[in-house]
Amino acid sequence: MIPFAQREMVDIFMSGIDPRLTDALVDSLSEIFHAFPQAIVDSIETMNDDEKTSLKTQFEPQSNELVMRIATYIDNYRASNTGPIINVVMSLPKSELASMAESLVNLTSLKRKVSLQAETVGGAVDVAVVSKRDGFVWIKKKHYFKEELNLHMVRRD
Repeated sequence: MIPFAQREMVDIFMSGIDPRLTDALVDSLSEIFHAFPQAIVDSIETMNDDEKTSLKTQFEPQSNELVMRIATYIDNYRASNTGPIINVVMSLPKSELASMAESLVNLTSLKRKVSLQAETVGGAVDVAVVSKRDGFVWIKKKHYFKEELNLHMVRRD
């Protein structure tokens, strides 16, 4: 699945977690894991500044390792969610793929509507399927005119 434009709902749907949350977690934990040992070392009154600096330097690789482990755990979590969804999506019929795509667009629209983000997605959604066998096929299409007044146009689609 490749999203166009706003991708957050597809990313959340596929991986089970918002990538922005992942980034915020890793950044926050990195800051904590680097600051915490330094705060402990700074509180040791029996050490001079050179000893404290040396000890802080020794903690740096462990702090980096902890951050990398957490990032790996999160990546593994995302991968464990993504694989099964991809397997199911690969076997869905075209009509279900179209329905899923429309639902993701509608979720994005709803999220934009109830948040402070700009409403860049909304209104009626046109849905089409493109396949090697059938080419471009409309599944759901809104009209710019009243259908009941223009039956000849509706029959032409």
